[in-house]
Amino acid sequence: MQNIHVHVWDESKHFSDELKGQFSLSRGKPLPMTFPLDHYLTDMKPFDRVVVFGLKARRSGFWVPDEYVAQWVKQAPRHFVGFASNDPTQKGHLKELRHGIEDLGLKGVKMGPMYAGFDPRDKICHGVYEYCQRHGLPILFHTGTTFVRNAPLEFTRPWLFDEVAMRYPELRMILAHLGHPFEGECLATIRKHPHVYADIAALFYRPWQLYNMLVLAEEYRVTHKLLFGTDFPFALSRESIRGLRQVNHVIGSATLPRISKATIDGILQRDAFSLLGIKP
Repeated sequence: MQNIHVHVWDESKHFSDELKGQFSLSRGKPLPMTFPLDHYLTDMKPFDRVVVFGLKARRSGFWVPDEYVAQWVKQAPRHFVGFASNDPTQKGHLKELRHGIEDLGLKGVKMGPMYAGFDPRDKICHGVYEYCQRHGLPILFHTGTTFVRNAPLEFTRPWLFDEVAMRYPELRMILAHLGHPFEGECLATIRKHPHVYADIAALFYRPWQLYNMLVLAEEYRVTHKLLFGTDFPFALSRESIRGLRQVNHVIGSATLPRISKATIDGILQRDAFSLLGIKP
């Protein structure tokens, strides 16, 4: 199995003071955000390969240097694949991106439009998209809800990426969290474009919502575009896998559609690295 959505950071160094106090809103309780390497390796045992990344978003108080992510990869290079992060509102962002990819050996990019406060269709992003399309680098975008107060929801809607995909048809993109609660927009977008995917990270703890998302994905015939991720440290690996396998439990014996075993197994066993062009 592969996990394409794992955060690495040190909250004492990489979060603003204002941001630190907001994380308990994520799951309604205090959540530790910083863990040592052995904790990651223990949690990630079900997976052969794991994508790890930080986040750069000055507006919201995130700033995880790409060097930090690269050091994580060096500690377990057979297990971790690192993504750079990019905030296109900041001066020198393209130079930083080239350094992360060409010097540090990172294999993709993480962007958070709502966190950094930019419209993903804006021309400030074009240099990033052109670079990634030219070099075959996937971009994982945060889409959907957030607990961060200073992150504008207008920049998180999945339909915004329709225009990006039309302008850059060979650019591989992942819309994180299936864009919830805008999953209908997300499914319509990934159905249109052959290189646009979605992950289901951190959705199992909203079981009714996850069930309805997967029903809709089956109706749209796009389950082959869904990738597995956990969103660690917000969610653990084994509970994420169990939550997906038990997705039909939420309907009990009701005469409602059931998510097929083929859909569930397909998400868990999918070779996301090959689909995204991530080479060993």
